[in-house]
Amino acid sequence: MSFDWDDYVYLAEDLLTRNEESCRRTSVSRAYYGVFCRARNKKGYHTHTPRKGESIHWTVINAYKNSANMDEQNVGRVLDKLRRWRNQADYNQDKTVDRPLAERAVYSAKELLVTLGT
Repeated sequence: MSFDWDDYVYLAEDLLTRNEESCRRTSVSRAYYGVFCRARNKKGYHTHTPRKGESIHWTVINAYKNSANMDEQNVGRVLDKLRRWRNQADYNQDKTVDRPLAERAVYSAKELLVTLGT
């Protein structure tokens, strides 16, 4: 049985019930990774090994952004925004991750899950 990446998005939502910044940071991170992995798999990149210096994140995001399909272009834009927020949450100790940011990340990820379908 394979892991359901949507569970990360639902975990991100559950973490919003707690008030610690560590939970908000983790919520942003899991929201991104849950929807990123779903989008990656949908594009067929789940077995893709990036070349040296290539990021799977940019490969997937750009595949969506450069699509001829407008819905896919939007997926790419939202994934890009979520990745920036995730980087802030995971790496920037001097910037507070507040509740509104964590809520926006979870909301955006849930919307992308709907857009990506099953």
